[in-house]
Amino acid sequence: MKFNRKKNHSKLVKATIDLTPLIDVVFQLLLFFMLTSTFVVQASIPVELSKSDSSEQLEQKDATVTLAYGEGGPDNQGEIYYTEDNEVPIKSWYELTRAMESFYERRPEGLLLIRPDRRVPTERLVKVLGIANSVGIKHYGIAAIPSTTEETTQ
Repeated sequence: MKFNRKKNHSKLVKATIDLTPLIDVVFQLLLFFMLTSTFVVQASIPVELSKSDSSEQLEQKDATVTLAYGEGGPDNQGEIYYTEDNEVPIKSWYELTRAMESFYERRPEGLLLIRPDRRVPTERLVKVLGIANSVGIKHYGIAAIPSTTEETTQ
């Protein structure tokens, strides 16, 4: 037995999902994360920088020495990290000297940035500066946070 069915497609409703707004939102998120990720600087080593009344923004640094506060490092007064292309923990003063010599041989006019924690004894900072001078590095800077105008007037 054969039933005669009329196919009436005009009454059927086709559900569609418009992907254009979804693509727009995903593109905006992609742009946001790409742009904001380039501004992250040395977030892996927690260092509290000192404040300075006069500070100059460095455009480019070629290598960084980070002096952290706590235990460990060559003199057990805090870890030391040397960063040129990647972050390397320094275990001895000799190792830091060799890293700086290698940096100076490759880039004699390169800029070395030293990032001391504000709680690090001055003796450690002076020792790192002495090593930099002994290997011939002439261009270096010490990282600090610019103080606000309210703090300088007090």
